[in-house]
Order: sequence, then structure tokens, then C-alpha cells
Amino acid sequence: MLYGPTWDAPSQVSKHHLARHWASKGHRVLYVEAPFHVFSLLTRPREVLRLWRRYAGGPQEVEPNLWIQAYPVLYPYRAGWPLADSRWMLRLNQMLVGRQLRGLSSRLGFRDPVAVVGTAFSLFLLDDLHPSLILYHCSDDYTRQPTFPASFEALERELVERSDVVICTSEELRRAKAPLHDRTYAVANGAQVRHFARAQEAGTIVAPDLDELPRPIVGYIGSVFEWVDQRMLVYAAREHPSWSFVLVGPVTTDVGQLRSLSNIHLLGPRDYADLPSYLKGFDAATVPFVFHDVTMRASPVKFYEYLASGVPIVATMLPDFEPFRHMARLVSSPEEFSASLEAVIGGDTSAKREERIAESLNHSWEARFAEVDRIIDDAVERKRLETVGEPVGSPSAEAGPT
Repeated sequence: MLYGPTWDAPSQVSKHHLARHWASKGHRVLYVEAPFHVFSLLTRPREVLRLWRRYAGGPQEVEPNLWIQAYPVLYPYRAGWPLADSRWMLRLNQMLVGRQLRGLSSRLGFRDPVAVVGTAFSLFLLDDLHPSLILYHCSDDYTRQPTFPASFEALERELVERSDVVICTSEELRRAKAPLHDRTYAVANGAQVRHFARAQEAGTIVAPDLDELPRPIVGYIGSVFEWVDQRMLVYAAREHPSWSFVLVGPVTTDVGQLRSLSNIHLLGPRDYADLPSYLKGFDAATVPFVFHDVTMRASPVKFYEYLASGVPIVATMLPDFEPFRHMARLVSSPEEFSASLEAVIGGDTSAKREERIAESLNHSWEARFAEVDRIIDDAVERKRLETVGEPVGSPSAEAGPT
């Protein structure tokens, strides 16, 4: 798995859960974290030092069949830095990583691996790995993200062309990528349902740092980044000065607007294991995202985790949430956001909570990954048939995804 989010990040997303899923099924998995560079010491020193120790210590076997490895690169690949968006600089970075990764793969006994690619940054690593199958697992449309270099779009196009199959995490994202590859699928994100359902268990204690906050508590769990609609949160907080608005997660953008109000509380990241205790203390959970090309094609994991917790949900009206109109309030303005919070906090019932939890069972990671496995099995079978010269349209080749 090439260039997934940091393994021990507070937010656990699809790639973390995919790695664990495959390892639990007996497959051997090498999870390569997104690279770090020396300039990262200025913005996230603790994380970089941890990644450096992981790099220096060699692959870390965190679970049976599952190894984690981090690698440094010389220079960041991002917009606004001199030379940083050049293809040759990216190739140089990946050349250094690729040689080390090829040696590590050999030592671990990986031969003809399936390469699960999380970002086009890792395109040039494929030349060193010689994978038997390439799966591009596309979680966000970074071609629409202004902080990514303009050259990223061409890199992604090349990656898609080299891939055997493309899996996108939302239908809108699939529609955007489908013209580039005729085997592009949508498999939405999901939730670790049993973990988040603990929010409704009697034995789960509300997180201590919520105890002294005035109620009701409106909560958000996830990274506080540029896609969070601060204007929406500030409006609701001003409309309800006696309420508490709590954001749990790392802050990666300017949050001056949020810090200006005393009833908005930025708690920072918390351990994944503790998140149900925070949800238990929420009277409403939110996904207050701005309308943006990236968010309109996103499938936020937190929404499915909220469902599993049973907590009432108010979210921006993103396409991925449309099927859940009957059990979540979807809004498009600060005024609607504030009014919907009033409605769900004042009108929630145990029956509605049970309905949300029951619905979440249809969106478990287990269900999602069974679909991913079927798609991969079909792609492997197609390649086998192509190798032996059988028609790809034979019945055995068509027994894959449904």
C-alpha cells in the first residue's frame, strides 16, 4: 500500500482499515506511509521525529502480516515552493525511496505484489516494484485542490492509465475519473460499526473533558482543515451562546474565527479508541464542510461513524449524504445549520437513535471490503485470462463485481 496517511494518525480512514482487513485475511501487507521531509520539522516536529525513528528502525510489524514503513524525501511536492512541482524533482525523490523499498520488499519476501496506490505522488515507485496488479484507491479529487501542484493532474492521468482497476470512495468521484479508465468503481467509505456503537453502551463513560462544558454539546470529530466551514460554526455558536461547540481532531488551518468565541472548544486530537466516549457526550454530531470541488466528491468517514454511534447528525448537503436525508439533517447555509441543530437536539428519540445504528450496519467496513475484494478478484482473473490468451469476456471473467 503506497503512501497512505500516517499509520497512527488520530483519524483512521479507509486505507488503515483496508490494511488491517487484508492482514486479518492472511495476506501479507506492507503499508508505506506518505513521505516526510526535513521542512516538515517546522510544522509538525513531533510527528516527523516519530516517522524518522520508524524509518531508522526498519519495518515495524504492528499486527500479524502487517508491516509499516516510513521514508524521508529530499523536498516537498506542493504548490508554491520553488521547483517543488517539477516532475524531475518528484522523480528524484521517488528514486531514492524506490531503491530502499525494492530492497525491503525483497527482504520481506514480497514477489509480484498487488500495489494499492493511494496517491499519484507514488507513481514512479511502480517502476521499482514490478507489481502483478495495480489498484488506484482514489479517496479525494486532489486535482481540484489548490495546494497541490498543477502537474498533479498529469501524474494522476498517467497513474490511472497504468492501473488495472480504479476504486473511488464516492459516486461523484467515480464519475470524474471514469472517462480515464473503463474499470472504475465506486465503493464508499464506511465505519467500524461495533467500535462506534459503544457510544450507546451503559458502560461507556463520557469523556472527562466534556463533563464540565455547558449542554447541549454540538460536536465534530476529524481534522480541522480548510474544508471545515468556520462561518457556519461561528454563526450557530453566536445564535446559541449557552451551547458548547466541540471540535475533536488535529488543527491544520487558521482557526482564528473559531478561537474568537468562548463557547467553541478546540480539544485537539484524541486516541481512536476514545472517540466513542466523546460521541456519547455529544447531543448532535456535525459535518460542517464548505461546498468545494473536493468535498462535493468526498465520502467523509466521520458521517458513517456518527451513524454507528446513534447520535443525531447535521451535515452539509454533500452528494454522498443524499441517500440519508431520512435520518440526517442536510443543510446548505449557516441559518439552516443553526435551525437544524435546534430541531435534532430538541426532537431526538431512542427510536431514531436505534434507526441510525441499524442503518450503519449496511455501511460497515466489512461490507465495503467484501466489495473491494470482489473487484480485485475480478481484475486478477481478467489478467490471468489475458495471459493465457482466453477471451476476457468469457463467463469466468465476468463473475466479478456486481
